[in-house]
Amino acid sequence: MRASSMSILRGAAARMSIGLVLKQIGLALLVSLLFALWLQVPDASVLEVAVSVVLALVVLAGAGVGESWIILQLSDRERTRSRLLRGALLLLIGFALFFFWDKVIDHWRLKDSLRAGYLNSRFPHSLRILFSYENVLLWLGWMWSALEWIGAGVVAIVVYAATVSRQPVHATSRTLRSGPYWFVLIVSVLTASVITGLLIRWTPGHGLSGEMTSLAFRLGLVVIVDAIVMCFFLSVLAVCMLNADSDYVASTGMPEDNQPRTVEGP
Repeated sequence: MRASSMSILRGAAARMSIGLVLKQIGLALLVSLLFALWLQVPDASVLEVAVSVVLALVVLAGAGVGESWIILQLSDRERTRSRLLRGALLLLIGFALFFFWDKVIDHWRLKDSLRAGYLNSRFPHSLRILFSYENVLLWLGWMWSALEWIGAGVVAIVVYAATVSRQPVHATSRTLRSGPYWFVLIVSVLTASVITGLLIRWTPGHGLSGEMTSLAFRLGLVVIVDAIVMCFFLSVLAVCMLNADSDYVASTGMPEDNQPRTVEGP
């Protein structure tokens, strides 16, 4: 891996801390608690529906503001009210874009069984063991998952750049061409998916009390692992944005925002 790539990974690792992970975990637990409360609100009347809508907006706003706080802190940006609110709004827009993209992928997946059958029939008989219906169907699923996470990665770059970067367009373009970013995204998705799946599916089989204790332990471990992965991913994004801003300033000769643009004469 090139030195520039290693510098991004080292910079991201330097921004990691126990406090950062605890903040991410605390935010996730708070949002989960608010979501659980929201599910308890009945919707039998107009007033109850209105309360449910307001509570849903509170949950979304709290999640957005909390994540914006973490993002701005990682990027060494001042956490003002306007930046927090803007970041929360951008995160909600990003979530909506990803939700739309996910639905598009789901729509394209509907005909995978037909595609798999057609592709299998087009291969010579000697190759149909390798390119069997089951294998082709599996590979199509991998392809859609890859497209889904590529879309998520693009949305994350755009939202992050618009939230913290002084030159969002330049930062977006620079990060989209960053190999370390896409490498970390792939590793993060695989790590979180594999570890989460293994821990959730594993059952010790030592009676009800043992299984409940194991479940609580495994869920806690999943939360910790996912929080660490999420924080490192955000840290890589922060380093990419800071590097893009520094390169832009160096190439244009513009002063940093925290330095005076004029110097008093003698």
